Amino acid sequence: MSHLRRLGTLWLGTDANQRLRLRQTSLAMLLMVVSVSVLHFAVELAGGRADALLWVWSVFSLGGMVAFYTAIRSGWSLRLDDPSMTREQIAFALTSAALGYAQAGPLRGACFPVLNLILMFGMFQLRASHAYGLCMFALALFGGVMTTMAVRQPAAYPPAVEMGHFLMLAFMLPAVAVLTARLSRIRRRLSHQRAELARALTQLQAIATRDELTGLPNRRQMQALMDQEQLRSERHGHDFCIAIIDFDHFKHVNDTHGHAAGDTVLRAFAQAGQAALRASDVLARWGGEEFLVLLPETPLPLAGAGMERLRQQVAALRIDIGAPQPVSITVSIGVTGHRPGEPLAEALERADRLLYQAKSDGRDRVCSDA
Repeated sequence: MSHLRRLGTLWLGTDANQRLRLRQTSLAMLLMVVSVSVLHFAVELAGGRADALLWVWSVFSLGGMVAFYTAIRSGWSLRLDDPSMTREQIAFALTSAALGYAQAGPLRGACFPVLNLILMFGMFQLRASHAYGLCMFALALFGGVMTTMAVRQPAAYPPAVEMGHFLMLAFMLPAVAVLTARLSRIRRRLSHQRAELARALTQLQAIATRDELTGLPNRRQMQALMDQEQLRSERHGHDFCIAIIDFDHFKHVNDTHGHAAGDTVLRAFAQAGQAALRASDVLARWGGEEFLVLLPETPLPLAGAGMERLRQQVAALRIDIGAPQPVSITVSIGVTGHRPGEPLAEALERADRLLYQAKSDGRDRVCSDA
């Protein structure tokens, strides 16, 4: 079984999309081999021998499919709009079928089921315009071959019979094109619905995990991130810290300038806070004017220094709220390190106590349990 898997990997490669393309092309190659073999068998059964034209057609048909396989397997076709080369493969197969029709003689009727099979290959991939174009190409191609053979070999290809064959194709091929066009419209509609569903899911995820006002992670998302960090800490033995931030006299901003100004201040703080933190740190809105910072893989002294830097940058902010004078704010911060084995709730409670100690000590400061 492992040998078969290795052979499959050698033939189809490892990329999932390429494997699908190569499976389809391999099936088309197999059908072409069967068609060539059947035509040779039919010629021998009729008491004839394969002439040079039949061998040329055989080499052309099989060689073309090998070329398509090589183009896809090598990755060359990836530069095309359709790496599967569906239109090109169908056009080539139609040309091969039309030339085979000219070789088949009394058994040429067998080409019509093959023609349908060729067009069915593209039903689930072709656009409507391409399907109509290929069907018209097939009708013109077979019409030309039928006319040529009826003129050159009227005994084997009676004009009346060829006219009947052409009329049959004239009804059959447009029907196939219409069916393909309908499938194409269904496929586009399903694709549009999938895209809308994906957008809706993305929006729902954003609503569930992001604070609408600031764009920061919300309380639920931060709780999940802290749970993950606790598991990582227990597994790898590294430190992490938690800081709780609260605005000083934020009620005064709302009472004096209005809640819209307060919202502007919260958004400005969110931007400044993210800029002051490291890329690995996470700032979240914990509730109201209270924010929480998760500092992964960070010892307490380094976390305290980072929070002091954030405090200073916030104090230097001048926020334009549309009033004659910009607004300045300060924050109080309590920061603590998570202790091995303790529940997160205890670390959060300790950080909250340190926050209120910072407020009791005069606000606009950082308190830690270092």
